[in-house]
Amino acid sequence: MARSTSAKKIAQLAQKGKGKKVRFQGGSLFPTVILAVVILGTILIAYARQSGQPVDASVTANQSYATSFGVYKCDAWVEGMPSGPEDIAAVNPEDPASIVADGIVTWKPQVLAGERKAVLGTILDLYGIAVTDDEITFPPTINGGEKISEADTKCGDKDATLTVVVWDTVDAAQKLSIASFDGVRLTGDGMVIVLAFTADGTEIPQPASAATLGTYQQQG
Repeated sequence: MARSTSAKKIAQLAQKGKGKKVRFQGGSLFPTVILAVVILGTILIAYARQSGQPVDASVTANQSYATSFGVYKCDAWVEGMPSGPEDIAAVNPEDPASIVADGIVTWKPQVLAGERKAVLGTILDLYGIAVTDDEITFPPTINGGEKISEADTKCGDKDATLTVVVWDTVDAAQKLSIASFDGVRLTGDGMVIVLAFTADGTEIPQPASAATLGTYQQQG
C-alpha cells in the first residue's frame, strides 16, 4: 500500500512539472560548470583517440623507420651507449624496435602503433635508461650507472634541467618537451631525438648519428 501511495505522489509531481522551466539556484554558475565539464570531457576523449597513434594505411608491418638518438649532458654527449646488436643481449631483427648502429634505432610503426608503444619509452627501454620528469638513471653499462637529478646534479656551477629535444626530420625545426619524456611520440621516419640535461640557454645539437639516418630510412 505504501509503495502504491509513493508511486502516485511521484506521478502527480511529474505531471505538475510538465511544461515548467527548471531554475537553478545561484544564477548561471551551476549550468556554466556543467557546460565546462562537458567541454573538458569532449577534449579528453579527442585526446585519447589521438593518442592511439594511428599509422598511415600504406605502412606495412614489415616496414621500419629509423630514429637518431643520443643523450647530452651539460656540454657533451654521454659515451658508452650500445652501438649495435652485438652490444645488446638477445636482439632479434624481427623485434619491433632495435639498436642497429651507433645512435640509430629502427622501429616498426605498424607494430608499435598497434601496441600503443610508438613512444620514446620504447627507445629508452632498449638502452635500459630510466627517466622521470627530473631524473635520468643509466644502467651500469652506460655512463657508469650514473643517476642525474635536477635536485642534486649541476652543470659546472649552474642548475640544469631535463628536457627532450625532437626534430621530426634532420632539417626540421626543433621541438622541446619538458615533462612526460617517455611518452614523447614517435611519429615518422627520420626523427632525431636528444635526451638532454643542460643549463638554461645551452644550445643542444643533433647527435652525429643524424648524418647517417638516410642509410637506414625506408627507401621510396
